[in-house]
Amino acid sequence: MENEHSELIIGYLQGRLQGRSLDDFYAWVNGSAENKKLFFETKALYEACVPSRDASEIQDSWLRLLNKRKSRQRKRFSLLSRISTYAAVAIIATAITSTVFIFSSREHDGRITRYVGGDGLEADVVVLPDGTRVSLGTRTSFSYDSHYGKSDRIVHLEGEAYFEVAKEEDKPFIVNTKEQTIEALGTKFNVTAYPADSLLTTTLLDGSVLLITQNLLHPTILKPNEQFVYNKKTRSALLQQVDANRFVSWTTGYYYFPEQSLEAILYRLSHVYGVQFTVKSETLNHRTFTGTFYRGQSVKDIMEIIHLSIPIRYEINDHHVTISEI
Repeated sequence: MENEHSELIIGYLQGRLQGRSLDDFYAWVNGSAENKKLFFETKALYEACVPSRDASEIQDSWLRLLNKRKSRQRKRFSLLSRISTYAAVAIIATAITSTVFIFSSREHDGRITRYVGGDGLEADVVVLPDGTRVSLGTRTSFSYDSHYGKSDRIVHLEGEAYFEVAKEEDKPFIVNTKEQTIEALGTKFNVTAYPADSLLTTTLLDGSVLLITQNLLHPTILKPNEQFVYNKKTRSALLQQVDANRFVSWTTGYYYFPEQSLEAILYRLSHVYGVQFTVKSETLNHRTFTGTFYRGQSVKDIMEIIHLSIPIRYEINDHHVTISEI
């Protein structure tokens, strides 16, 4: 059975599955959290083993994966007695997260409504008075005032959010971040604007948006599958073509990294998991990696997946992870 699942995964990654086989794959991968974890581990390894790598590197990566899976199987029976306790704790934690995320507060004058994104596996969703849907990323602050939908449609964002904007031609939808104003009518777009980040990123899925960015002379109009990245430190901007759907997969718990440096990946994951990463090697920081991570994976799981592609030594101490070369 395990070989059958391996064949399904490899067939999917190589684009060979069709019809019933493709249906079988989706039924299996969605069948359990363990299946998803196995799929993403294998996918990360497959994507890391690009043709440009030599045979010895690929073989070493496979051996690391096989050793990891064998080790996990040996431990499985000793962990059975703990599973029920862990499951109960997870259920309680999920219930608390679902309750707390929709924390809204009003200023004393009753004008401001704020929402704070939670840490659940999937994004927390807020539906605005006009029907606009906003998916909130982890540690995200989102707010609007009592005039919203009446005289204007202005919201404020610190963090990450995916917007599906209800169309109202006489009232543009405006997102204000610290460094940028984003104006849209009916459209779908993603914004990453954490205050402490050096990068401000807007990705358009559908429609069009107008970007007005501090320290840039000219506004920018985005078309579907375009991404605008503004570097706050260098005050420079990059406009690039992307597969926009991959940049909103985080709303369902999946984080896609297309040929990005380890530094950029850890930068993103620091927000998702609320941990600090220290890399003791500039060479490692600039190593590139392509892969998809699932929010349900632990930081240790993710470090192991990265280790499959890039041999690293890591140490996890509470909310701090130190990474060095082997």
